[in-house]
Amino acid sequence: MELRYTLRRSLLLVCLMLPSGILAQEESYDIDDSMIPPRPATHIYDSAKWLSAEEEDRLEPQLAVQYRDNQIDIYLVTLPKHPVQGASTYARTLGEAWSRAPVWCVIFYVPGDPSGFHVQAAGVGLDPARVNRAIAEASKRARREITEKDRIMAAWSECAEVLRFMHNARDRSRDAFLDKREEVVNEALTKEKRKKIIMVIAAGAFCAMIAGALFFFTRKRKKRCPAVFEFPETSWRRRYQGPYSGGSGLVASCRVKKKPAAQKAS
Repeated sequence: MELRYTLRRSLLLVCLMLPSGILAQEESYDIDDSMIPPRPATHIYDSAKWLSAEEEDRLEPQLAVQYRDNQIDIYLVTLPKHPVQGASTYARTLGEAWSRAPVWCVIFYVPGDPSGFHVQAAGVGLDPARVNRAIAEASKRARREITEKDRIMAAWSECAEVLRFMHNARDRSRDAFLDKREEVVNEALTKEKRKKIIMVIAAGAFCAMIAGALFFFTRKRKKRCPAVFEFPETSWRRRYQGPYSGGSGLVASCRVKKKPAAQKAS
């Protein structure tokens, strides 16, 4: 009888401890999973249940507008306790993992933390040191609010403002760089075209000079050696019983000297 009572008591204790163990395991899993959570469907990850449903419904459209219109992904994240790797590292890890836009920002807060909220931000093509300085100044302005919720609401608004300015300034700088590069390319193409035109004109002028020189020397040679050759007129005479003598008009005369009379007598 006593043994049966002991077994029942042990079974009852096991049944009572099992749900608490399961809950502790689930809570531990939630805490571990919160270290690297998947991207939420909205821009709010309120694991600490710090915001009311009305506050989330009022805040989410404003954060969505920043993403849709300004390409800035801003997330508000709360946890019931500090992560192992630290608030700043945790916030930066979430921003790099969740961001879908060129510029991102994460406002992280543990309710009741004396140090308040933590902000991390970055952007493609933005100077990290300049971003950190701008975020620090925005956070400093936000901390002037009275309540912690007002501070966090002011934090995301101030950070969105400075990040939008930096993002637009980068776009303007990039557009100016592209315009300058296009201007340089067009100028180079214009110079290249001008150079080709000059080379064509120079080649044409050189060919014209060669043609003119050939024409000049050919004309001069023609004047010096006319193309029409005229032979002297032929005198037709009988010669050696022939009807015509032929040949030129030159006449050769061969005379024999007469011997003196004394030589003839001898």
